[in-house]
Amino acid sequence: MKKIILVLCISLLFASCTTIKNIPEDLTAAQLIQKGQDSLVAGQYSNAETYLKTAIQRFGDDPATYVEVRYELANLYYKSHKKAEAAAMYQEIIDMYDSVEYGTLPTAYKRLAEIGLQKLSK
Repeated sequence: MKKIILVLCISLLFASCTTIKNIPEDLTAAQLIQKGQDSLVAGQYSNAETYLKTAIQRFGDDPATYVEVRYELANLYYKSHKKAEAAAMYQEIIDMYDSVEYGTLPTAYKRLAEIGLQKLSK
């Protein structure tokens, strides 16, 4: 009985630490972002980063998608205690809004990035 429990625990441990091998090509930007968010919530930071960077690679030419993914990456870095990387991304987002015409980017991410920077300075 103890061996069965031990094998089960080890199997669960490896399953929770799995890394992404292949990301389907047909996933949309929203699906990749959602998978990144889900991985972040599950504490799978490496997987979250992979999904989010894939979203930028595939859909980063769309400014709205780019800013959303950069914000999600900044949050990922904040939660994984990579404060310098998080601060740089939050600042990049704020700077993006200063260099584009109003309405080009979703308005919420500028304010969210400002809040992220404020949290980092505490």
